[in-house]
Amino acid sequence: MDLTPEQVLEQLKTRGFESGGFQSPLRDFRGKLDSITGGMVQRGQMPQPRLEVLYNFSEVEVKESTEPYPFPVAQINIMHSTRDKSGMGVLGRSIDRIINAGVDGNAPQDKVRNQDFLIGKVQEWKVTPGHMMWNAQAAKETERECWEVVAVEGVGSAPDAGAPATGTPTTATPSVGATTSPSEQAMNLLGGKTQQEWNNIVFQDPLVKTDIQLTQSIISGQFVGGLEASGLITKDDNGIYHLVKSA
Repeated sequence: MDLTPEQVLEQLKTRGFESGGFQSPLRDFRGKLDSITGGMVQRGQMPQPRLEVLYNFSEVEVKESTEPYPFPVAQINIMHSTRDKSGMGVLGRSIDRIINAGVDGNAPQDKVRNQDFLIGKVQEWKVTPGHMMWNAQAAKETERECWEVVAVEGVGSAPDAGAPATGTPTTATPSVGATTSPSEQAMNLLGGKTQQEWNNIVFQDPLVKTDIQLTQSIISGQFVGGLEASGLITKDDNGIYHLVKSA
């Protein structure tokens, strides 16, 4: 069940935690936070659904990644928690140190800036080690890695404010029509282009951007892989994709 951005933001904080995990290959990057969205999910040993918060970025400049990351957008997912020793707790404290610097540490959340302050701003996110959290399998606290915000443009020291963002196209290809679905639009945009050329425009298309799950599948490679497996596209020796027209 997806929640509206307003419903997600109501659950978030930078202070007042009661005492991570990440799927992206990114470990350190700079980008503009376009929105914070999310939905209720239930995975693994979760006894009940929990809110998964999605931080959606554009103009991404990769500083460190566990594998090549050619995309101009990124999505970081963090499970919501009000616990101090949690991925969200670590993230919230890192944000608080920057956007509420100098504010009385005892001030309540409703008297300080919250996470919505980050929306629309260029910032740097980094995975940092050494955060002690409860490990049920080990029956004790162990060290974890978590996401932290280490810089926000215009607040304190900006993250390489003059550095160019990578993979940002000059012009996005317009949508082909109101009856076209986001998936069809993404596939149509792929025809006649290399992977990198497609990456540079598909994430900027207004129709494609409406489908967050589609964006995730493109980043993971599942979308193109599925099209190839189903015979809807082919790739020539020059790395250019071609749509397979039905008879």
